[in-house]
Amino acid sequence: MLATSDIPQADVLWHVARVPEAIVRGHATHEAIGAYLGAKGQRQGLYYAQAARVLGLVGEPEADGTVPLTPYGRAFAQYDRSAQSTALRRLLREQEPTRSVLRALRERGGLDYEGIAGVLQQLAPLATSTARRRAHTAAAWLVSAGLAAWRDGKLVAASAPPESMGWAIVRRRAGNAAR
Repeated sequence: MLATSDIPQADVLWHVARVPEAIVRGHATHEAIGAYLGAKGQRQGLYYAQAARVLGLVGEPEADGTVPLTPYGRAFAQYDRSAQSTALRRLLREQEPTRSVLRALRERGGLDYEGIAGVLQQLAPLATSTARRRAHTAAAWLVSAGLAAWRDGKLVAASAPPESMGWAIVRRRAGNAAR
């Protein structure tokens, strides 16, 4: 069973991805992370740092309130945006709670927010209202990463891995440039 803080509530995946960048640039407290991400306060900084921890990019806050990078988070901060996109997709497929949500999407042919909330409640002791809010976050992350899409009121797993789609586009552009 996961802790409730292991079910992210930071809605914007790309802001989560910027937490390691913030720390590398010296913004290592929740308040500083929130400010770095753009007019977000200490509370939002906490949520985004917790989400980055869930993905393995940062560790638990130190006694002085600073948020440490993991070795992977340090490397991630140096990646370009394309490599970060690829890394985020891998992390979402491998880490809870998104791993279980993706599995349920595939097994059940899609889920609405209530269904996603149910998956989250199987993972952590969330109140129904909390699970519903966090279901919106999980769905937003999966859509943002190209791992899922909304169809007919249900979130469904993407039919092809985004990496293979990206390579097709790169090959097509390279072929057109050669002509």
